Amino acid sequence: MTRYWFVSKYRRNSKLALITSILAFVVIILGAYTRLTDAGLSCPDWPNCYGYITAPHTPQQLEGAAQKYPLAPVNVKKAWTEMTHRYFAGTEGVLILILAISILVSRKSNDIQAAYIGCILIGLLGIQVMLGMFTVTEKLRPTIVLFHLLTGLSLLSVLWWAYLDLPLRDDAFVKRSNSPLIPWAWLAFIILLLQITLGGWVSSHYAGLACVDFPYCNGQLIPPMQWNNLSGDLVTIHMLHRMGAFITATYLGVLALFLLTHQAFRALSILILGLVSTQVMLGILNITWLRPVGIALLHHAVAVLLLLTIITFLVKTYYQSWNHRYGY
Repeated sequence: MTRYWFVSKYRRNSKLALITSILAFVVIILGAYTRLTDAGLSCPDWPNCYGYITAPHTPQQLEGAAQKYPLAPVNVKKAWTEMTHRYFAGTEGVLILILAISILVSRKSNDIQAAYIGCILIGLLGIQVMLGMFTVTEKLRPTIVLFHLLTGLSLLSVLWWAYLDLPLRDDAFVKRSNSPLIPWAWLAFIILLLQITLGGWVSSHYAGLACVDFPYCNGQLIPPMQWNNLSGDLVTIHMLHRMGAFITATYLGVLALFLLTHQAFRALSILILGLVSTQVMLGILNITWLRPVGIALLHHAVAVLLLLTIITFLVKTYYQSWNHRYGY
């Protein structure tokens, strides 16, 4: 009876992790939309907006905002964009806290991995809240914006890991695996994470349009780059992301083609190929169409979906199902 109580708790925590993962994905996309529409400093204070819990919009609020912040005129639409992002992020934070506490309280006494998940979620949440504040108070300093994005992606990754992993570790038909694919899965994760970091560096420096043609960069196949100025030269920042995209697409593409020969990973390999192809196409359109907001948002979204797919592949390589032995 006790065992089934734990199974139920693990599965309920897994469902909550899935719901929170979806919300975390939405928050990341809203954050990208906030950056792409230059709404990141539309509220000069934090956590309020011009001293209000909503974006100022009534005549009285607009007058009060002008008096409190005379050097920061109100753009109502952008202020609502920023506050919508904050509302969703706050809701995500509450759900993460509930999930982490639930995992820590309901886990088995010897389940160290569940304890890690719960503690990591609480730690990342605290860091993310501080970075959210510093993003505003430090006026969108690129390094803070980048770490804010990476911490948000880390939260989403751990939530997705919890969703995939929690029910597996209490299933009688699943066991740990020593698959030879594990190192290659980790390499895929690391390469993709580095490429996403380069993308975040491009975004935080607004270097997406430093090159306005493809495959050339402003008419040059290999433009002059300033390797000693990786935080200031926009062309260098942009080209680093292009080089990383080539390496990432090549590795993931070859890995996915190899996985097509493994029946257990065939669906994941097709998904990886589809996402990589879509991402390359969106990256090219992002440049040649001069970064329309819709295309740029899709580019962000597909990158996150690719990350979740690689995490799924990584978790799957660590477990081997016994279901086929019992006719399931």
